[in-house]
Amino acid sequence: MKTVQEAAKQISDAERILIVCHVSPDGDAIGSMLGLGLTLSEAQKRVILCCADPVPSQYRYLPHWETIARSCSERCDLLVTLDCSDLDRLGAVYDPSTLHDVPIVNIDHHTTNVEFGDVNWVEPEAAATAQMLVRLVHGLGISLNADIATCLLTGILTDTLGFRTSATTPEVMETAIQLMKAGASLPELTDRIFGRRPMRTIEMWATTLQNLHLEGHILWTEITQRMRRRIGYQENGDAGLANFLSTANEADIAIIFDEQQDGQVNVSMRCVPGYDVSQVAFDLGGGGHAQAAGCTLSGPLEGARTRVLSMLQKSWSMQNSSR
Repeated sequence: MKTVQEAAKQISDAERILIVCHVSPDGDAIGSMLGLGLTLSEAQKRVILCCADPVPSQYRYLPHWETIARSCSERCDLLVTLDCSDLDRLGAVYDPSTLHDVPIVNIDHHTTNVEFGDVNWVEPEAAATAQMLVRLVHGLGISLNADIATCLLTGILTDTLGFRTSATTPEVMETAIQLMKAGASLPELTDRIFGRRPMRTIEMWATTLQNLHLEGHILWTEITQRMRRRIGYQENGDAGLANFLSTANEADIAIIFDEQQDGQVNVSMRCVPGYDVSQVAFDLGGGGHAQAAGCTLSGPLEGARTRVLSMLQKSWSMQNSSR
């Protein structure tokens, strides 16, 4: 475990820095990447931003989102990974043949982080990676501006579901106030993240909700490639549907099985306070937090679904018996 000072020193000593985040990026991943990228540009560093998957349309209001590439062939002297618990979650942007000798600064807040970096700054108690980065910005001697603040507040809002999770501490609120004072608009960002959705997303939700299944205390549904083609939904991820399902009174655990074009299946898991889905996700090669975790499995969809449901049902029974 390293500190913000050690991460800041490694970054300060580098000139060409590649910043990457996990596949199927959420607001914390994208906001953190852009926020740190803008910070390092202020510090006159050469910065390359990469994510294996496209930036979701709901985050394309963020400043300079279009600078995020899908791959990188440039040489760099430092790799900074953000919001990612292991190297596999970086997807195709991590090529060991070209990056094996590049030092890694691993900045994350997931409890399942395997500390794969040369510097591992991992704080599971942090509400978001973006919250940690506010301290890094200060540690690098850079002043927050409106663009950096907008990116980082987006990350915090996304991972706290609008300051509604148990990770929302007084420190989180104080950090948000700093970002607002620097120029980020809390009302505008809240509306963009939680209040507005493209029509295609609403159609996807409607189609998926027609296929809900409640097995004991586990609620699940799936997004298939056939569904995507029929309604023209091309976005990665479930656009917040897993969080919505977790509000059902009858369920302790909610799951989305999202079939990918290559046949793999992205699995998003959510649970109510008092339960933990992160261990099952970790056992399946993924990771996350106690109440929000995920993994990517080989297809077919039916096989992945059966495997996950079986493991979660056993996990739920064990956790319930210990209450």
